[in-house]
Amino acid sequence: MEASRLKSLILLSGGLDSSANLAFARHFDEPVLALTIDYGQKAARREIESASFFAKHYGVPHRVLDLKWLGDLGGSALTEGDKGIPSLQGSDLDHLPTTQKTAASVWVPNRNGLFINVAAAIAESKGIQQVVVGFNREEAATFPDNSSQFLGVSTLALRYSTRNGVKVISYTEMMVKTEIVDALKGLPESFPFERVWACYAGGDEACGVCESCKRFSRATGGLR
Repeated sequence: MEASRLKSLILLSGGLDSSANLAFARHFDEPVLALTIDYGQKAARREIESASFFAKHYGVPHRVLDLKWLGDLGGSALTEGDKGIPSLQGSDLDHLPTTQKTAASVWVPNRNGLFINVAAAIAESKGIQQVVVGFNREEAATFPDNSSQFLGVSTLALRYSTRNGVKVISYTEMMVKTEIVDALKGLPESFPFERVWACYAGGDEACGVCESCKRFSRATGGLR
């Protein structure tokens, strides 16, 4: 007998990891809502456009939530106009001292913790059983809020703060980005890699030099 599919809320930025998790949730479970958060990031417009495409592509209702006050806290190159987004060479991606510095420059205070709790409140109100996030092992090396450990403690906290015990999961938590791409290629339905917005910046075209662009390019072989 096939196991029952769990209802899922997908935190969707339109990047590779979250869009992949929407694709996997569509295949393995029952995504009932995709949630994109505008926290004042430079790429907000492009992220919302990409997320809207993927939600429509996979037939999932899409909601955009305004949390611009988070960006107003300051300190991050993702949200402050006078702070330049750091650029990298491809050879820098596996040099931990360099990526630790870039991670610190784009860190937004408690972003993923806040996103998960907001998503869990919406999930609880709609009887949704799990929040799906786009975490991966590659970026967990410099972003602890991308790690399996963070998923576990978030789920533990939600056992106490949600009446229906909302879980937090990621289908990609133990993958690096090349493995995510390979897994997507293995799905029955073709995944539209060209519609991913991986860039930290919000221009008409991806910058191609920020860490997120470089990781996407390496994982996909430059596929657009």
